[in-house]
Amino acid sequence: MRKTFLVISVLVVVAVVMQFYFAAVGVFSDPDDELFAIHGTSGRIVLPLLMILSIVFAALAKAGRRTVWLAVLGFGLLLFQTILFILTGVLTGSEPPPGEITTAGTVMLGFHALNGLAILGVTGTVASRARALVMEGRVPSPASTTAPGNV
Repeated sequence: MRKTFLVISVLVVVAVVMQFYFAAVGVFSDPDDELFAIHGTSGRIVLPLLMILSIVFAALAKAGRRTVWLAVLGFGLLLFQTILFILTGVLTGSEPPPGEITTAGTVMLGFHALNGLAILGVTGTVASRARALVMEGRVPSPASTTAPGNV
């Protein structure tokens, strides 16, 4: 189970990185090509499935409460990506792209990328903890790390 958890958690990180790539491809392509749809499809189907598997396998691998909750946090942040679009529409009157977006909507939707970075950080941490679980048989805890000056 631990190796499966590691593989899935690494796949989640790769999928998150690919989301940034798909977003860039979509933004820098001809709108008629509809390449931005890859970003949306991956974010609505691939990432949620991988993250749910990550949560399940973190629990099955007995990765520890903190690791399981970090996996849940990643999924929650992913859900927030969609909620952010809904809130932006409700609060600013903006419409989803390619609709009309107000200046306030643009400012709010800028947090989509920042939240994506938070997702990358959380999923990277989960993958790191999964690796430690496989390699060392334990998950690193804050108490087991050496603080600066306590070498």
